[in-house]
Amino acid sequence: MEGPGWLAATRDVVIIVVALVSLAANVFLILLGLRLWQLVKELKGEVDPILASVNRTSDTIRGTTTVIGDVVVGPLAKVVAMGVAAQTLVRSLTTISRGGRHR
Repeated sequence: MEGPGWLAATRDVVIIVVALVSLAANVFLILLGLRLWQLVKELKGEVDPILASVNRTSDTIRGTTTVIGDVVVGPLAKVVAMGVAAQTLVRSLTTISRGGRHR
């Protein structure tokens, strides 16, 4: 009858070891989760200033393109349009002066 007593004691020891390993794994997972949470908070603190800088840069670029459009491109487009209109007028006048014939 020594067999069943030895087997029961071994079973009890194995159950205790498995419970201790499970407890240690759970504690480790909790600590890992806490550390991950701290890491996420640190990253958020680092990313927020970068995003603010990107927003400022995009606002500056938006303002610069608006100024360039108003100061350079707008008047240049008007000058080009007037040149094309003048060219069309001259072409029309020369066509009329030749009696409606094209070159």
